[in-house]
Amino acid sequence: MIPQIYIGEDWFTLDEVFKSYSNPECGGVDIFIGVARSAPEDGDVKELHYEAYISMAEKVIKEIIEEAKEKFKIHHAVVHHRTGVVPVGVPSFLVVAWAGHRQEAFSGCRYIVDNVKARAPIWKKEVFNTGQSQWKEQ
Repeated sequence: MIPQIYIGEDWFTLDEVFKSYSNPECGGVDIFIGVARSAPEDGDVKELHYEAYISMAEKVIKEIIEEAKEKFKIHHAVVHHRTGVVPVGVPSFLVVAWAGHRQEAFSGCRYIVDNVKARAPIWKKEVFNTGQSQWKEQ
């Protein structure tokens, strides 16, 4: 069984995530997957290095999920964020929100994504093909 909130080096398939929660009242499931990228404005990024204060991040993410449940009437959410080295093109952040309807799922998922990025103590360092690196805001 996969955890509702996971911060670490493992990655779970969407099949595993869908099997982790089932509710016949949920007609909308929204999925966000963040993938490590190399954008022209960032330079030639080779990989991202993620670090986290895991126990605090889990606490903050739990609070964010509860807020989304209250504000958007979602029934359940799963949040996974990788730590360690993540090469460009590889997924690093997953949020799945289940709700009665699509609009609630969309809104709840977006709220969770935006707030995890803004509030959870997870840090990202870009490592370039040149070997240089820089810490970057999530």
